[in-house]
Amino acid sequence: IETGEIVPEECRTEVFFMPAATHVEKEGTFTQTQRLVQWREKALEPPGDCTSDLWFMYHLGRKMRERLAQSTDERDRPLLDLTWDYPVHGEKQDPDAEAVLREINGADLSTGEPLSTFNEMKADGSTSGGCWIYTGIYKDGVNQAARRKPGKDQSWLAPEWGWAWPANRRILYNRAAADPDGKPWSERKALVWWDEEQAKWVGHDVPDFQVDKAPSFQPDPDASGPAALAGDDAFIMQADGKAWLYAPKGVVDGPLPAHYEPGESPFRNTVYTQQQNPTREIYTSTVNEMHPSPPEEGSEHFPYVWTTSRLTEHHTAGGMSRYLPYLAELQPELFMEVSPELAAERGLKHLDWAHVITARAVIEARVLVTDRLTPLRVQNRVVHQVWLPYHWGPGGLTSGDVVNDLPHLTLDPNVHIQECKAGTCDVRFGRRPRGRAVLDLMNEYRRRAHVTRETGTVARTSDLIDADHDEVRSRHAKAGSVSVGYGESAETTGQQASAETPTGRGQRPDGPGRSGSTGAPGQES
Repeated sequence: IETGEIVPEECRTEVFFMPAATHVEKEGTFTQTQRLVQWREKALEPPGDCTSDLWFMYHLGRKMRERLAQSTDERDRPLLDLTWDYPVHGEKQDPDAEAVLREINGADLSTGEPLSTFNEMKADGSTSGGCWIYTGIYKDGVNQAARRKPGKDQSWLAPEWGWAWPANRRILYNRAAADPDGKPWSERKALVWWDEEQAKWVGHDVPDFQVDKAPSFQPDPDASGPAALAGDDAFIMQADGKAWLYAPKGVVDGPLPAHYEPGESPFRNTVYTQQQNPTREIYTSTVNEMHPSPPEEGSEHFPYVWTTSRLTEHHTAGGMSRYLPYLAELQPELFMEVSPELAAERGLKHLDWAHVITARAVIEARVLVTDRLTPLRVQNRVVHQVWLPYHWGPGGLTSGDVVNDLPHLTLDPNVHIQECKAGTCDVRFGRRPRGRAVLDLMNEYRRRAHVTRETGTVARTSDLIDADHDEVRSRHAKAGSVSVGYGESAETTGQQASAETPTGRGQRPDGPGRSGSTGAPGQES
């Protein structure tokens, strides 16, 4: 908006802002990468007409069902046949989150009792359940996620603090913690072990395999499924019960793991002639150009590596924390961390201003000179890193540039996660330009580094070593060899990208000759 690239009044987009409750203003569960599910009580009522997402979904469904109650249209049956009778409470008629959790857990429909484990689920219609991995979270009619037994009163794995999916199992593949005979490799770190007298596996954790299968058990050669797993097979989620160093199916870029440099890198791949993942997904447009990486020319104009992370005092993009006086005071301004060596090389001064430049954005921040960032010597030369937190934006008690404007949109081919944590850049002393001058600065770097819509898009970077690599690169880019989102014409693929490329204000930057695209999500970003 500041540069004039976007004119809000001319954008044909309507935005609906839903007044939402924060995490302390609603009850329910939260989970994390440890698979631990923990219950939270509501600390206070949300202000005004703010509501929880559970309230929104429940009452939206209720009103839709009321509108369609007399419908005889077959397409409305799925909505009308839903179980949608959760108890509500409080002034705002909030649905009971525990009732929802109990339903997700599942129940024996003949008795109404909650299921204790997913092994009790049946395919004959006699049981119900919302999601098998959460079965047991309401075992014995108790909200297991709400347990908060002190660590001193239980084992070191703390199985009675919250609940871990599935089956409250804290460590997956815990059979590997015991040797082939079922004895712990380490008594101090023991998880499960075979008890000969009881003829079953016991321990601090829930066994991640058949409890009564002895370590010496050998399956029949014709057995299949779980019965084909031996007593010393540790990895039951794999078809053969063995640990895999390869993935024979299911991944686009398998079966063996390989090292590729990221989409933007100041270095050549020293393992292969292939620089980047040849199956990566790339979307080309005038706002998503990638910097050249070796063996392409021009990478020296973006000599540094930027990387992002988060701060304890702020929450994700800062939409909540930047408006809180105490947190804003603790971290009052966007800053970048640089090493003393980089500061000397670029003339940066502690607590003064500097700006980071990419072909996509220019952002400014205060300089924090620290030896926490150490220059790295790679391929016989020194490379510096610039670290930035990504919690700032235009609103709040403390505001700043948006660090997440720096990344390019390049996705991994399997789960389509974008490279947004690192890239190449340049750093300059002082505050960044304003308005159209920002575009002029980016264009200057594009011209110097020969950045085009083709840069970094070639599928087989080993071809760039060829003498006529320009022709090869152009052919690959035009063919969409790496899932290029916008198919560009021959006239435009060789042109240098420009921030001033006409985009019809408020519209998507389609290039001329736009051809059939991949249809992949995000191609119009």
